[in-house]
Amino acid sequence: MRNRAGLWAVGIIGFGLVNGSMARAQQVPKAADPYQPTAAETEAITARSAELTKAIDALQGKVSEGTSGRDALADIEICRKAAAWILRFGEFHEAKDVARTLKTLEKGIGRAKALAEGQAPWTQATGGVVRGYRSKVDGSVQPYAVIVPTNLKTDERTRLDVVLHGRDARLTEVRFFDAHDGKPAPGDLPGLVLHVFGRTNNAYRWAGETDVHEAIDAVKRNYLVDDRRVVLRGFSMGGAGAWHLGLHDPSRWSSVEAGAGFSETIKYAKLHDPSELIRKGLRIYDAVDASINAFNVPIVGYGGENDPQNQASKNIEDALVAQGVAMKTEGLMTKAEGLDFTRLIGKGMGHAVDKDSAAWMKNFHDVRATKGSDPYPRQIRFATYTLKSNKVGWLSIERLVEHYRKATIEAELDGDLATVTTENVAALAVARPAAETIRLDGQEFPLRDAVQGLLPDVYFRKTPKGWELLDHDGSLDLQRNTRTEKQPGLQGPIDDAFTGSFLIVRGTGTPNNPRVQDWSDARLKRFADDWARYLRGDLRIKNDVDVTDQDIEGNHLILFGDPGSNRLIARVLPGLPLKWSTTEVELSGKYPSTDHVPVLINANPLNPLRYVVINSGHTFGAKEFAGTNALLYPHLGDFAVIKIGESDEVKGEGYFNEKWKTR
Repeated sequence: MRNRAGLWAVGIIGFGLVNGSMARAQQVPKAADPYQPTAAETEAITARSAELTKAIDALQGKVSEGTSGRDALADIEICRKAAAWILRFGEFHEAKDVARTLKTLEKGIGRAKALAEGQAPWTQATGGVVRGYRSKVDGSVQPYAVIVPTNLKTDERTRLDVVLHGRDARLTEVRFFDAHDGKPAPGDLPGLVLHVFGRTNNAYRWAGETDVHEAIDAVKRNYLVDDRRVVLRGFSMGGAGAWHLGLHDPSRWSSVEAGAGFSETIKYAKLHDPSELIRKGLRIYDAVDASINAFNVPIVGYGGENDPQNQASKNIEDALVAQGVAMKTEGLMTKAEGLDFTRLIGKGMGHAVDKDSAAWMKNFHDVRATKGSDPYPRQIRFATYTLKSNKVGWLSIERLVEHYRKATIEAELDGDLATVTTENVAALAVARPAAETIRLDGQEFPLRDAVQGLLPDVYFRKTPKGWELLDHDGSLDLQRNTRTEKQPGLQGPIDDAFTGSFLIVRGTGTPNNPRVQDWSDARLKRFADDWARYLRGDLRIKNDVDVTDQDIEGNHLILFGDPGSNRLIARVLPGLPLKWSTTEVELSGKYPSTDHVPVLINANPLNPLRYVVINSGHTFGAKEFAGTNALLYPHLGDFAVIKIGESDEVKGEGYFNEKWKTR
């Protein structure tokens, strides 16, 4: 049993902001008392916002239906959104923010006038350009900044550097515009540079992680990018994000630079004896648990000699040594033997990057980006604890024997033979062109000509008798079992539902228990408030009577209420491992429904390719967002039963098994 009121409290930890490895880090001051705009200043912002809204409304239906047209409109809408959010939350940290807001609105009005005339000059501009895209997660428009070299060849694919910013308590959409838009491009840029907004400060977790991928996709829609030359860089909070994204998804990057940040949670966030359930959830984002994946991507970890966050790269080094990787240290540089991992220490530096280290890291990326990543690496060593991270090179884990237990792959290409050894893997996809034959845990199968059809991957499933080759619709065979099996993108826990398109559904019927309904309503309100403030969007909410088949097909459904108040809960209940009557809740135990409420995530019985969630937003909230980002881990698993009281008490909790059942 756990009391939710006083758990996991730690002090706020300050993070620096750095513009990638090519600049020194800057310490960002903590947020002070906000500036209060005068009535005249507020009126000016409101009037210009109204003017921009009118211009946007006039463009609706007149802009090209193609991707470029939608993106150009988002480039304008993000200017309006920036002003709306800074007003909404009173995020004027100094008087200059008023001028910055008006400047952003003027930018949007100018873009709208140009687009009304069929022009979008900012899409062809060089230097810094802040643009927007509409997120699949919540339909909100989100910003990203791209730096375009003056000598960019628009008919050739180019390198892309993805830069993750550090934590900044004063970061807003307006300040993001001010920091990047209209700035000249450095003369030595090797290609495009993407500065990710990341929905502000979340260490690029959950919807913040999705923002990284959506921003990259937006750049690729609008510029020619070489997928084999994508560099990931980050410092401080951005370093934590780079450790996570670099090691959990290693094949996406030609090289990775993780400066400072954190790579594990328990010591960094000073968690006191977390439960086994919490420890399992930490493995989703703790980079140290994926340290061996450095085998699959060139990576450099940096830390200042006097910076406590230097420990992040030390954690990865120690974990690699524990797994048999030899290290050689010369001065302030440590290199691994047998894999492209370097740990670099800035002499005499605190939370910043010195010029010599920055120059070394720049060369590190330049050399590897020139070569580019290899889609068919000769050797692979990969580990994961969840299907949320399941791809490496020419292999993709499609099912696990057991989630949150270490799963490993070791593979080698030798001529036309692919040798693969697995642990805790129940289904595997292998890229057809990799080899003629595959030896999978000692069993040999044809690969390139394994089955009829044009599917790029060949699928294998493990049975009690060993591995079996699935036929030409093997991927469909796996999908047909989605309702009863955890799979990539549908593996939980609760927080994972908010990384893809989701729809909130509230009930309009008569609740079985008014007390439960009041609790559910308050929980939804708290989630909506946190989402708007900390993840920079508004929830899409519908009444249960208005939900369409298209809504069910295209979204994870997040249902609030009980079987009496919400007809969607009543409708999915027979297909869930949950019984919920007017007197009792049965979910891995029995509880009186008068003061106990189930929360859970499961495969949606109405659509096996989407989640259903009952009575939960994120399992963390404002306190965790305001504290260190390391606290944004799952505070519940796949399910829990909560006793309603002055402080909610978790009475039963856990993870569903691979069949989405409690046992």
